[in-house]
Amino acid sequence: MYLENFTKFLKYYGKGRYIKLCGFTGLSFIAGCLEFLGIALIYPFILLIIQPDMLPDTLKIIKIDNTFKSGLLIGLSVLIIFILKNAYIIFTQYMQAKFVSNWKMTIGNKFMEYYIFAPYKDTMKISQIDKLYNIETVTSQVIDNFVCRLLNLLTNTIIIIMVLLLLLIKFTIPAIITIIFVCVTLIIQNKYFKSKTAKLAEESVQKTHMHKTALLENITNIKELKILSAEKIFYNNFVKQSAGLKQIQIKQVFYAAIPPYIVEILVVCALLVMACILSYENAGNNSELIASFAIVVASLFRVAPALNRIQTAIININTSRNFVKKINEIYETYDFKNIEKHDSSTDERLDFKNKIELKNIKFSYNSQNPVIKNISFEINKGDFIGIIGLSGAGKSTLADIITGLLPVDSGEIIVDNTILTSSNFPKFRRLIGYVPQQINILNKSFKENVAWGCETIDENGVIKALKAAQIYDVAASFPDGINAKVISGTNGLSQGQKQRLAIARALYRDPEIIILDEATSALDVQIEHEITEMLKDISKSKTIIAIAHRLSTLKACNKLIYIKDGTLVDIGTFKDLSDKYEDFNTLVQLSSIS
Repeated sequence: MYLENFTKFLKYYGKGRYIKLCGFTGLSFIAGCLEFLGIALIYPFILLIIQPDMLPDTLKIIKIDNTFKSGLLIGLSVLIIFILKNAYIIFTQYMQAKFVSNWKMTIGNKFMEYYIFAPYKDTMKISQIDKLYNIETVTSQVIDNFVCRLLNLLTNTIIIIMVLLLLLIKFTIPAIITIIFVCVTLIIQNKYFKSKTAKLAEESVQKTHMHKTALLENITNIKELKILSAEKIFYNNFVKQSAGLKQIQIKQVFYAAIPPYIVEILVVCALLVMACILSYENAGNNSELIASFAIVVASLFRVAPALNRIQTAIININTSRNFVKKINEIYETYDFKNIEKHDSSTDERLDFKNKIELKNIKFSYNSQNPVIKNISFEINKGDFIGIIGLSGAGKSTLADIITGLLPVDSGEIIVDNTILTSSNFPKFRRLIGYVPQQINILNKSFKENVAWGCETIDENGVIKALKAAQIYDVAASFPDGINAKVISGTNGLSQGQKQRLAIARALYRDPEIIILDEATSALDVQIEHEITEMLKDISKSKTIIAIAHRLSTLKACNKLIYIKDGTLVDIGTFKDLSDKYEDFNTLVQLSSIS
């Protein structure tokens, strides 16, 4: 399962990283060789100090007869090799950290690229919480707790192999017996921890997602939960999810803390086993015994921390493996390969001189339930069009179709004589200024809010847009003017002022078409009236498409498009539709429009 998931992960997200991963294997092998050489030199060093005559001829220093000088030279060699080895490992750790950080950033960017550039119909199905969870939590868990730990496991495994190889060469029988003892113990230990960490892996994915959901649910809905007087309910739910996640994290930290103590016991046991065997084999030869024992102690001293890191890595890999499965499932669900990126560096616009035609438009979010059913109508340049209907009639869906966010199942949208396609829709969208129902006011200045999404800011253009939206006086009342930071809520912008700021944002790029999607639904009657009067002034130079279920918003429209259950009922003025349709006349009466 590990290999299968990791192989998939490399296939999906590892493009261009295979060579670097192989390179880390090579770097680990070099580190192991340096470890081997450094420990190997300890034996002649000790033997030379205790009994120089026993040193094999092949290891004697050429042209140096003095024992002190020979010992000093070997000792310095050991020191230099260990310094170089540690400096080299520090360097490889830096390279590894750089590698995994870049990889994590690349995957996060890949997700963000998908959410921004993929078809809106696909991304709208993914909740904001899941988008954030995938970019931050899943990516971090996979890279930091799986890939990074896997690289640590590789490095430390190679180091241990090289050290054990030295012991096998020098002390074959004692080393074999000790290795078998340690391996059997570690296998039993890992078997025990594997079942524990496997359960933790499943719980970790679930609890982390639940905690992230509760966190965002509370932060983004503070006003609503206060109005509901449900502060305690939401707070208690957050505390509950935090406690659940904390219990998982406690277990993860606990299991990660156990291996060092087990390894310490194993090292002491291994040392005792090898000491007994070496004492038996070197009975009567104290110099050989001391030198052999020194190299064994040095080897175990190097093996112990490496074993600790391996055990910790294995536990972290076990607890994060479900995140690898999750990220692979994301790749298999998302269509990363067919993302169409449009050039946003150009301001080229589609020509719009006469009219926009919608011909036989059909659309469904799924094939079983059509939302828009064979709708056709025209919007002439300079029109103030109102699209009216009850909630669920398909008004906002129709707006998303006009802007090209939702591709139609059948039918055509024609601007003058140009049929809109996925390739020229971006040029058409540059004609559009869009005002949504939910206004997103940034924690930035008036200027930055108005010019949101533009690489450069034209201050004169900002002022012009603010004046057209009749909110320039509000910005000018601040000491810093349009450079003042926008404040929402108490002592800040009212709902109506935020609406005007959103309209200024839509007007900044000097669009030819303004689309308002239920933009006044949250306003009171007086503010709605003021916004509507402002729109009448704007309609003298712009084509306006206003979507609403409140008829009072549309009283300035020269033409209404009446939609019911995704079907076009009729097109006409208030009087025409009121005279012909009883249900529409009821809406007029309820809206108190004469």
